[in-house]
Amino acid sequence: MLRSGYFFGRLLAAAVALLAPLVALHGYTLYQQNERAEALAYRSVSERATEQAKGVEALLHRTKKLVDVLAARADLATLDPQRCADVLGGMATTDPLYANLLVIAADGALVCAAVPPARDQPAVTFAGQPWFMAAAAADGPSLGRPFPGPIAKAPVSAVSVPLRDASGKRVGLVAATIQLVRFADLQLSQGLPPGGSVTVVDEHDIVLSRFPDPNRWIGQPTPRSVQAIRKESPHGVVVVAGADGVTRVYATVPVGVHGLRLAAGVPTDYVFASPRAARMQGYVVAGLTILLATVLTFLLARALARPLQSLGRTAKDWASGARGTRADERLPGEFRTLAREFNAMIDAREASEARLVESERRYAAMLDGVDLLAINVALDGRLLYANDALSRLTGWSSGELLNGDWTRLVLPPDSTDIFAGLRTMAAREFPVPPRQDGIIVTRDGRKRRIRWSNAPLRSAGGDLIGITSIGEDVTERHEAELARQASARAEAANQAKTEFLAHMSHELRTPLNAVLGFSQLLQLETGSRLDDTQRHHLGLIHLAGVQLRSLIDDVLDVSQIESGRLAINLETVDVAGLIEDVLKLSAPNAEAEHIRLESAGPAPAIALRTDPVRLRQVLLNLVSNGIKYNRAGGHVRIAARTQGDTLEIDVNDNGLGMSADQLGQLYEPFNRLGRERGPVAGMGIGMALSRQLVRLLGGDMLVDSAPGRGTRVTVTLRGAISRSVPLAAFSSGLHPPQRHGEPSGTVLYIEDNAANTLIVQELLAQWPGVRLLLAADGRTGIAMARQSAPDLVLLDMRLPDLHGIEVLAALRTEPLTATIPVVSLSASAMPEEVDAARAAGATAYWTKPIDFAPFLKGVSNLLAKRSTRFPPG
Repeated sequence: MLRSGYFFGRLLAAAVALLAPLVALHGYTLYQQNERAEALAYRSVSERATEQAKGVEALLHRTKKLVDVLAARADLATLDPQRCADVLGGMATTDPLYANLLVIAADGALVCAAVPPARDQPAVTFAGQPWFMAAAAADGPSLGRPFPGPIAKAPVSAVSVPLRDASGKRVGLVAATIQLVRFADLQLSQGLPPGGSVTVVDEHDIVLSRFPDPNRWIGQPTPRSVQAIRKESPHGVVVVAGADGVTRVYATVPVGVHGLRLAAGVPTDYVFASPRAARMQGYVVAGLTILLATVLTFLLARALARPLQSLGRTAKDWASGARGTRADERLPGEFRTLAREFNAMIDAREASEARLVESERRYAAMLDGVDLLAINVALDGRLLYANDALSRLTGWSSGELLNGDWTRLVLPPDSTDIFAGLRTMAAREFPVPPRQDGIIVTRDGRKRRIRWSNAPLRSAGGDLIGITSIGEDVTERHEAELARQASARAEAANQAKTEFLAHMSHELRTPLNAVLGFSQLLQLETGSRLDDTQRHHLGLIHLAGVQLRSLIDDVLDVSQIESGRLAINLETVDVAGLIEDVLKLSAPNAEAEHIRLESAGPAPAIALRTDPVRLRQVLLNLVSNGIKYNRAGGHVRIAARTQGDTLEIDVNDNGLGMSADQLGQLYEPFNRLGRERGPVAGMGIGMALSRQLVRLLGGDMLVDSAPGRGTRVTVTLRGAISRSVPLAAFSSGLHPPQRHGEPSGTVLYIEDNAANTLIVQELLAQWPGVRLLLAADGRTGIAMARQSAPDLVLLDMRLPDLHGIEVLAALRTEPLTATIPVVSLSASAMPEEVDAARAAGATAYWTKPIDFAPFLKGVSNLLAKRSTRFPPG
């Protein structure tokens, strides 16, 4: 029998003994929290300084890229004020922080500026200014000290790079001036709290800009006291009073370019406001906790002594597994009711466990023979049951799974334990997800994807005791679905790219047809009305159009190769004739560049089974490269030879050659190998396309080159080769039979573009016997064809009212027009559209831009065939 007050006194003593270390621990915790809060505050200032430094660095990098782009322009290196002004005009608005963009001669004279000086202002020169002399002496980018801008009328700093002519000689520099006051207001002031400051200084401790009060500090040296503090902690955080008397936390970080540093200062009242509030809150909470604990201990000690001990002993016995444990129902008051309820709970739990054991026995017998996984997981995470399928799949025995940490065995260490989440949701009476996918790992390390069907596991009395889950191995099904989705995405992306290229090809070829067409007409018609310079300019316009057309064709070819849609049409080709065609087609370019173009001996009289169009395209590109990247008086030679059933074609030149690094990047599309700034035009796609075409033809392409020694490209083709073939037995298709006399007949041109119509009118006007009818839409064209029965119809495929396929269908279903030749004349060159037009009844498919000679020959041949079938009268 306990003495009166025994438990009460002991409980009070225990409470004091317990609270004393808790109070000490809480005090130590408050101290650590305060230290961490201050560290976080210091780190926030450092992070603020780092972010500001990144912004300054980004601006300087962006400015450097801008002046680098301008310095790379050859027309600025001429120091021509007018051309310079044309280039820089309006560029100062690219960033509100820029005061001006300048081109300065080597002697310091201003050549031009994006914001030019006033007309009445004397000539601006920077000679003798420290920033200019430092920039002129630098080999690379330079950031000058602040100086008063003669044009901006405000303090600026210049980011400059050397300006060199084509020979590499330094002729001046290109500079972008930054408005330092605006830089402080717009850049440095971002995100500063009240009373904060940001200062940017160069490597000589000269203030580049500062916020606030930039006008006072720009260009001034930092005080020696500040320099001394920075040297003590160049990369740390210090607390010091500023020049304005405000105590701040300062963090100094390097900007990363030009030796700049940035110092950010935040008032200590702002920085330490949160730690101080947290510390005070901790003191209040600690005091209230101690007071409340003392009061509760005093009030509850007497009432909880003996009944609580009795119930505690009962609970301990029952938890240890002792059978027959009962609570004392003779306890006073509410403790008696609690004892009765405790006994009822013991009885219900024991009955529930007995029923659960029997149910699990029957359940296990049923599930052990199926392939589905079946598990029961208790609320504390223990595995209550697992059928044989789990052991068969994972390789772990039932004993290992039930008696150990089963999640460590079957769940990957880097995955989430979905069963823990299910148990938590069930315990909180949240709905359990009926289906959920998870990963399990087998004993040999293989991962399997399981689709679990979950439900709460309850006792017979309805009490929640765990989670039951049935799992299906869906690994193969999941992998198949992922593969199907990836294939669908790839197909969709490929289709979208194809549609985009088709649309862009049409949109680019339509205006290009006008450029090439009218430039050719002007070349034919101007005669002596233009001087040599004007004719040269006209030739450049035409050449640029031809190059653009070639680039469009190459891009389409590359896209078709990548998508597997490029068709290869095999024919028996006379190799000697094909090489002769390549030499003839390349001769004008070679003569213009003063390059000797020749064949290294007679080509062997052999025939090759290949695609002549694609092989000719490859050889023309290789010869063109040999001409473009050569020197005056150089040569390009083509040689062909056979090795067994293999044909080898060499294209040699003695031009610039390539280094090993350039050869390593040769087949990268749009890589000019460092020759982007040279005089030779191009986009760097030809070699990549040529190798792809050669491989489609069943061959390969090897390149041997060295700087200054020239380049040799060897095209190797394997296929059926026939020797001793008469040269007259084949035709390359470049020289159609000549017809004597001018053609005659009626041509109907259905086209909505006025420029395209005018070009065809001018071309056919040279033949008096040809009558040209024009229709601006599909319905008008169909009506005119039915009324006039022309000898030839030229049909644009994209008309304002009907598609060309619809017009073809209407013409082919009408008896009066069914036999009239119809040529699809379109800016679309995609194989799908060509095949669709031919399937709809098109006689031929010609792409824009129109090439005059083939166009006129094609029209002449079709009119001649028509007149032969249907003679006049």
